[in-house]
Amino acid sequence: MATEQNDAAGYMGWFFLGGIIGAAAALLLTPKTGRETRELIRSGELARKAQELATDAQGRAGEWLDKSRELFEEQTQRLMTAFEAGKDAMREEMRKGPTPPRG
Repeated sequence: MATEQNDAAGYMGWFFLGGIIGAAAALLLTPKTGRETRELIRSGELARKAQELATDAQGRAGEWLDKSRELFEEQTQRLMTAFEAGKDAMREEMRKGPTPPRG
């Protein structure tokens, strides 16, 4: 289970890195003057905004992962309960013995 969480976190990290690179490329390719673009890069605002977006997205992804994990655990518990009830019913029928043939 821990490996699956690490894999999911790794995929999300690559996803966010791609988003940050895409956002940076979009800002650099927008029709601005060279001076405006250099000021934007120098001011660090680009990095700050990218970091804010990444942090927000990471938080949401974590929430979704937690909710999906809770749902999975609930469904697993329901399935196990139903399975145990089926086993109990089978044992009860076996205890009663064979039913006489109808005819």
